[in-house]
This record gives sequence, C-alpha cells and structure tokens, in this order.
Amino acid sequence: MPTHPVIAIDGTAASGKSTFSRALGQRIGYTYVNTGFMYRGVTWYMQEKNIPLTDPDAIAREISAVQVETLLHNGELAFRIAGVDPLPHVREARVNEGVSQVSQVGAVRKLLVAQQQALAEQAPLVMEGRDIGTVVFPQTPYKFYIDADPEIRAQRRSAQGETDVIKHRDAQDSQRQNSPLTCAPDAVRLDSGRFSVEELVATALEHLASRGLKIAT
Repeated sequence: MPTHPVIAIDGTAASGKSTFSRALGQRIGYTYVNTGFMYRGVTWYMQEKNIPLTDPDAIAREISAVQVETLLHNGELAFRIAGVDPLPHVREARVNEGVSQVSQVGAVRKLLVAQQQALAEQAPLVMEGRDIGTVVFPQTPYKFYIDADPEIRAQRRSAQGETDVIKHRDAQDSQRQNSPLTCAPDAVRLDSGRFSVEELVATALEHLASRGLKIAT
C-alpha cells in the first residue's frame, strides 16, 4: 500500500474525469494528478525530437536515454523531460493524434507508472488516467470509473477545440497490450452525462466514507 491514500479515477476519453477528479481533489484537499498529461508530454517530446511514433523501439530507446522527472510542486504535478516542461503543449492537435501510439509502448508505461506510484509517497492523491485502478494502484480501495454517452463525449471534445475521434482513442487504448483501458471490478461506475459534477462528487464522498476514508470537513 502507498504511504498516502490514493483515489483512482479511470474512464473514457472526454468523459469528464478530469473535471470530476479536480473537483473531488479540491473538495477533500488531495493533490490532483492527471497522468494523461504525462503521456501527452512524452508524445510531444517525441514529436519535437522527430522520433517516428510508428516505431515503438525508437520511442523506447529515447525514453530510456532521456531524463524524466515527475514530482509534486505547490500541490500540483510538475513534469519535465530533458529539463523541459511539456505540459503547455499537451493539448496540441498533433499530440491528440499521437498519444495513443506512444501510450502503447511498454518502456514508456513502465517508466511513468513507477513515477506515478512514487507520487503517493509525497501526498494524498486523486489520480486520473486510463489504468490507475487496474495497474498503477490496484490495491487502493478507492476507485471510480467515469463514462458518458459517446455523443455527449464527442460534443465535449469539440467544445474543447480538439478533433481526435474519441471512439478510435478508446478502441486503441482498450485493445493495447500494455495496461489496457478497462474498469476495475471493484470500481464504482459514474455517468457524467446524467449527473452534474456536484452530484458525482457527492456520490463519491458517500462511497469513500463507506469504505472508511476519513475526510476533513
């Protein structure tokens, strides 16, 4: 078990898991960590280095050779590759298009999962991603899986100004060999298309209390 409690949030693309996770973290005073930003950051770096995203061996060699730093700073995720902060670039269209390819590379996942697990030694976390409850922190008793109707998710993605096809993203991530997107058997499913963020947070707080998590009010 990690030193500090971890609330694992998984879910489909544009399901609202980031909004929910951030709101839940703020409500209970836990540090919010978006692991998707880490994979997107690596994708941007590979693109900047002109590493072909269709060449997993080249990606593995590069990620093994470069310094990757993950830490919490002032209650937020700080992420550096070769001393550079890629987070301002993680929503670029080319990153959206390439992140699923990079996320499938075993060397990338092994490195980032280890760094994500190490964050729980620093502070209590609300961590969101695609494999948090199944791979990164399978032992945590606090797990949620966020989803919504595909049409609603497509509208959200469009409103964000992004053009990636969410069905394709979800299919790629669900079918990959390394850490596929799946709902942990003991995760609580939440439908962000039917309920507001406030309602989802209230439901989550009730569940967390039922699992024995003590939350300051």
